[in-house]
Amino acid sequence: MKLKTLWLTVAALALITINATAQVGRLEGDVVKRGTTEGIPGAEVAIVRTDIKGNYDVKADKKGHFLHAGVPYVGTYTLLISAPGFTPSYLSGIKPAQGEGLKVELDPGDGHKITMEDLKRAGGGAAAAPGAPAPKQLSAAEIKKQQEEYEKAKASNEKAKSDHETMKKVFESGIAKSNAKDYAGAIADFNEAAKLDAEQYAIWANLGLALYNRGVTNLNESLKGDMSKRDAAKQDFTDAAGAADKALALVEKDLGDPAKAVDAKKRKATTLKIKADAQGLMAKRLGVMEMVDPSVKAYAEAADLSELPADKIKYQLAAAEVYFESGKAEESVAAYQKILEANPDNIDAMYKLGLAYASVAKFQESANTFQKFLDTAPATDGRVAEVKTVLKDLVVGNNLQPPKSEPAKKAAPAKKKP
Repeated sequence: MKLKTLWLTVAALALITINATAQVGRLEGDVVKRGTTEGIPGAEVAIVRTDIKGNYDVKADKKGHFLHAGVPYVGTYTLLISAPGFTPSYLSGIKPAQGEGLKVELDPGDGHKITMEDLKRAGGGAAAAPGAPAPKQLSAAEIKKQQEEYEKAKASNEKAKSDHETMKKVFESGIAKSNAKDYAGAIADFNEAAKLDAEQYAIWANLGLALYNRGVTNLNESLKGDMSKRDAAKQDFTDAAGAADKALALVEKDLGDPAKAVDAKKRKATTLKIKADAQGLMAKRLGVMEMVDPSVKAYAEAADLSELPADKIKYQLAAAEVYFESGKAEESVAAYQKILEANPDNIDAMYKLGLAYASVAKFQESANTFQKFLDTAPATDGRVAEVKTVLKDLVVGNNLQPPKSEPAKKAAPAKKKP
């Protein structure tokens, strides 16, 4: 079930009893596609009185439901049902006393209509149109069986509608609590919503985000000295990644649909970030080293899905940072180098690469990279003063050759108008 208004494919039956002395009765039911509860909008129902002459035609509504509340109660009727694109069918021997909650199933066909003359010529068992399948005459037992199936389907749909409405309210409550930073309350609501409908991408994605945010809160508390929060943070991050995986499994279903693929790619990238962030913090802050590679992989997938260059670099930088802050300096050097190969003037990658080189004792490379950072970054960048100090210490402390400043790039001359 998707997070949208649930369309009931069967209509509610009228719970009305007819007094035996009433002069008029009602014929009511639904026209649906064979083997489903999906109504056929606009199906035509010709109600023909067979004990004496009389016609009472109606048309089904947009849900396939039809109703005629003014047929003579004492009559006996045959219903001729047709719809464009379907083979016609009929019910005979129907009386208003049994004519509520009827269900008619149609098979695909040429959409032709049948008349009482067609039935007479076919001996009551076939339509007259050449090559058309015969409309099926239902026995009283078959009508009863179909009615039981119809009632069961109706009850199931009504429960699904009720569950869906409850799920929406609980989900919206979770969003409100999450916005108010009541992450524990939001997590409880999203978990309750998932019990009602586990096929909702939005529930799992928002649950993952709420778990991640609570994990960050617990991590910050542990860094302040409350070490009891450390394990709680680890569990929240683990659960956040698990919720993200469930969201990813659901969004995969939309990637193959051209109408949904663009939005699905964005949702997948966003969800991969939730997963990667959670796993990355476990690696960087909690020392769970087995989370390094999964986090980097998730960031890489998010980068591949992103259409905007800025987003691609953002995810690539995040992956490189997981390597660097987890102590995998050599891997971080390679990651930052790869970013700069495609984006030579990216000052964030330059700054981090300078730090990464220093961490693996490649001091000259570090100094050269920091000098390039100073040549490229605007003077207003808050890291400039820090890098100047670090660069001086690198050169003096390691007896390095001072790196040469690169000449500023000249702006291309403006083209003259023809």
